[in-house]
Amino acid sequence: MLSRIEELIARGARFLITSHIDPDGDAVGSVLALDWALRSMDKTTRVYLKDKVPYRYDFLPGVEHVVNEVPAEAFDAVFVLDCGSIARVGEDAGNFLRESFLVCIDHHKTNDAFANLDYVDPQASSTGELLYRLFAGMGLKYSLEMAINIYTAVFTDTGSLRYDNASTAAYAICREMVGLGVQPAYVAQRVYESHPKERFLLLGEVLCTLRTFDDGKIAVARVTEEMFRKTGTDREHTDGFSEYIREIRGVEAAIFARQTGPEKFKISMRAKGLIDVAHICSTFGGGGHKNAAGCTIDGSYEEVEAKLLKTFSLTQ
Repeated sequence: MLSRIEELIARGARFLITSHIDPDGDAVGSVLALDWALRSMDKTTRVYLKDKVPYRYDFLPGVEHVVNEVPAEAFDAVFVLDCGSIARVGEDAGNFLRESFLVCIDHHKTNDAFANLDYVDPQASSTGELLYRLFAGMGLKYSLEMAINIYTAVFTDTGSLRYDNASTAAYAICREMVGLGVQPAYVAQRVYESHPKERFLLLGEVLCTLRTFDDGKIAVARVTEEMFRKTGTDREHTDGFSEYIREIRGVEAAIFARQTGPEKFKISMRAKGLIDVAHICSTFGGGGHKNAAGCTIDGSYEEVEAKLLKTFSLTQ
């Protein structure tokens, strides 16, 4: 599959690069790394993300290339990175993508094989790792801009190399990128230690909603639209909240519910141990990884919580 993608790039001249809504470090780092790589080959590129790049990733080289409106241009192919379904790109791009030649590079086991060319490896630590393989096969020389983005993609999607997906390959890639000039302390500081005060005000509100179930194995917390108004924050300030909940001793699955409408919640799950949260999220039309997944559920918060807890009880 990689050879077919390499051939497509060699033949083509214009490419659109995109990823999923609510982009994380792997999504942003991957689209920007590929953007720099294609530019180094004198290709014409556009990078589209439905949602703005979260503030914690606004230091990444090339972030200024990202647009939030679907380009009204023709492309030889569209690269959809770190995204398991076409719907996850966002409704604005749906029709455009369905009429394009799609190349999907992804590592989610719940990927639904929507593209014309799918390079999906659930065993990979990140989409950044898959791009690293692609670049290696193409013999590309890394610029510092490419290296920073690949490092950030791998580093963040492995939880700072702490999660189960922090493989020997992930460590090796990060080591190589450091050798190319990436400064780990700088990346870690920008990603994890440069939050606005308002984020912590919001976190205080969220932690007051914390509840545990099943003898402390399941922890649930939520954020409401009223909390956002009260603290002057928005959804990007909640990035990482589910990890806080997962850090509680004895918790095997953390559920963070973010209100997105009067009767709608975006669910983010993190797990440690044997619980497969990707399977649980898939029952609600979502997906992800065994230890990190998400979905959207309609209903009041009480109804959403009840649905989730029932699903957990049925899968244990």
